Amino acid sequence: MLLTETNIVHYLLDCGLFDKASFVNDEFSCDAGNSRHKNYIVNKEFETNRYFIKQALGSTAEKIHSLKREALFYEIAAANESFGPLQKYLPVSLHYDTANAILVLEYLAGYTSIYDQLLYQQDLSTATATELANALFLLHSTPAETVEKLTEKGFISINKPWILTLPELKSFSANAARSEAEAAGLQLIYDVPGFMDMIGEAAKLWVADCIVHGDSKLNNFLVKIDKEQTGTTSLKLIDWELFNTGDPLWDLATVFQSALTAWVISEDPVYKANKGVKTFDQGNMQLFISVCFTNYAAANKWNDAETRAKLEKCTVFCGLRLLHNFFETTPHAKSLRPYSARLLQLAYNILFNPAEAAQHVLGIKL
Repeated sequence: MLLTETNIVHYLLDCGLFDKASFVNDEFSCDAGNSRHKNYIVNKEFETNRYFIKQALGSTAEKIHSLKREALFYEIAAANESFGPLQKYLPVSLHYDTANAILVLEYLAGYTSIYDQLLYQQDLSTATATELANALFLLHSTPAETVEKLTEKGFISINKPWILTLPELKSFSANAARSEAEAAGLQLIYDVPGFMDMIGEAAKLWVADCIVHGDSKLNNFLVKIDKEQTGTTSLKLIDWELFNTGDPLWDLATVFQSALTAWVISEDPVYKANKGVKTFDQGNMQLFISVCFTNYAAANKWNDAETRAKLEKCTVFCGLRLLHNFFETTPHAKSLRPYSARLLQLAYNILFNPAEAAQHVLGIKL
């Protein structure tokens, strides 16, 4: 069954997630969109029967598998008490249809992504950074016995980021690239003296020792701030399709890379040409990153030596994540765009001198 804006209400009625009275009273709306999957927001402007629905787009095996993994994570998190403290950071999963690859989640009304706040609204708070750090800490602190049991059951396994295997490519063939831009970028990496060696050394630092989100970019952190009443911050971490075992600092580095990507985008001439665009507040970005790291370090109870070592490793991973992000911008491009080139340059600068980058790029001063 392929969901549409027309038949989706009948599907929800059949699942017991919608009531006929609301439909009869014309209390139904549906907004559709595409990303990795086909997405629907049901009853966004109403008070009841509000859902965010995902269906594997094109029904390819890879997309069906990724959506199934997200549904599996919510099921595991709800059933296992080890994930109890993390629950407040998760959306509620209401239904998963295996046959049709459909996942129904609660609609998070009033939430916006941290990425959008950083790029467009420029009002990130230290409270948001603190909540984000706590959410990742709780995930990464899942007891070892729980991780072992989930591994034994085949629910999780080591998921090594593909960018870490780049140095294993002994030679480069332009025919292997997905686009002219990707071929040009790869050639640059090979041509710049020492670049590939730095990537190889950084990749050796990656160790899989806990459960990770796997795609913890700022787009996947949603936040709602109750400014009128308590001023409290409510945060949700979404899109768990890549959860597995991995290196916790890779998750944290992905957060920082996402913030740096917003900064790079803000400097792009095409972006600046848009009307009403605010000047990017680099200081606000660095404060957010710094608060996030220091709170994560405090939660882990690292001593000074551990904190410095972890910061350097996290910064190096941030460089690798920027490199990964570079390849995400090039799969169909005919030429290397300025935005992509800046990502590549920033990745090189960070890998070349992570200690300086931690202080002057990320804004973390220990």
